[in-house]
Amino acid sequence: MFEHDRFAALSVPLHRFDACVIQPAQVDKYQTARFDRNCYSVPRRWAFRTVSVKGYINRVDVVGDGAVVATHTRSYKSGENVLDPLHFVGSLDHRPAALDHAPVYRDWQLPAVFADLRRAFTERHGSLTGTRHYISVLQLLALHPIDRVENAITRAIAGGQPIADAIIATIKCQPSDNALSLSDNALSLNLAAVTVRPPDLAQFDRLLPRFTEGDADGNRDHAVVVEDQPEATEVADDVGGVGAVGS
Repeated sequence: MFEHDRFAALSVPLHRFDACVIQPAQVDKYQTARFDRNCYSVPRRWAFRTVSVKGYINRVDVVGDGAVVATHTRSYKSGENVLDPLHFVGSLDHRPAALDHAPVYRDWQLPAVFADLRRAFTERHGSLTGTRHYISVLQLLALHPIDRVENAITRAIAGGQPIADAIIATIKCQPSDNALSLSDNALSLNLAAVTVRPPDLAQFDRLLPRFTEGDADGNRDHAVVVEDQPEATEVADDVGGVGAVGS
């Protein structure tokens, strides 16, 4: 009975079981990785690279360099392209017309304030230039939460004539979500309650050169210390050089 319990304890995995199917995949020129008869999009930097695709019951994760780079709702159809518009907004600089013709953008459901912003840009700058200004704001969604971009657009429209550069600067100046936020009370310290232990100056005597007998001023010993310093520096430099080569 004891041996059986010991064997059972050793067979228990030390980490949680990941209930998925894992397959390697080669990302194609369309920025998609194939899994179970369907293709799932990834960010542009992963094109032509090898990734791992993890298929769960309800989702598909694409993993690159040990981190999840894309997540999609799993499709059980065949031959479907499951695309995230945020994975392709970077290419709009070179193909702005795709914003109105490519299905990945045409079917993109965005808050109404985005359409209002594009309309304002078009009325002010014309169709072509206005679309480019709108794209520059749209590309912020690849790096910032949609509610943050939406709030910045709403404030810009409420202020009169929205400017793309002003919206971009407003969002980039805001602290990131993972930034440490501290209140004024947390930053203020009661210095009167801080006690600093006074240093023991006697400890510094160990660093002083020992005087030899018959030389009360210690001139000879001091000279020896000064003469030894370049040699010590050369040894330290040599150690650094060896370390650099070894690394």
